Amino acid sequence: MKQDEIVNEIRRICGNVLPMSSLGWHFKYNDQVYFYVVGKDESMIRFCVPFVAGLPSQNKELLKKAVNDTNRNVKFIKALLAEKKEAKVYLDYDHKITDKESAKEIVPHIIKALDFAVEYLGKRVREYL
Repeated sequence: MKQDEIVNEIRRICGNVLPMSSLGWHFKYNDQVYFYVVGKDESMIRFCVPFVAGLPSQNKELLKKAVNDTNRNVKFIKALLAEKKEAKVYLDYDHKITDKESAKEIVPHIIKALDFAVEYLGKRVREYL
């Protein structure tokens, strides 16, 4: 699976895809910003939501609880809490590519899995409020 195939599939699903110098590609899906991060080799791909927008809280303990719950219950996704000045949640999906997969199969799956994780995390935060 080549980078062009992945980017074309993102474009088909999401419309506008913008290159980011030496990092990868930037796009939006369901009002969230996503990155497709280019790796050093083509055997792994990474998609991420660098900042989950719309979370109804900045309470770090509440967000930590929601992140832990997301990591336990949402497969393939890694949620991280950055606790610098403001609490921000980052979602990551790393995937090892096999010869049998195509971009048309795996890219929609990854985007939908991240979208599900965004929703799941938001619901957990609202429940904990």
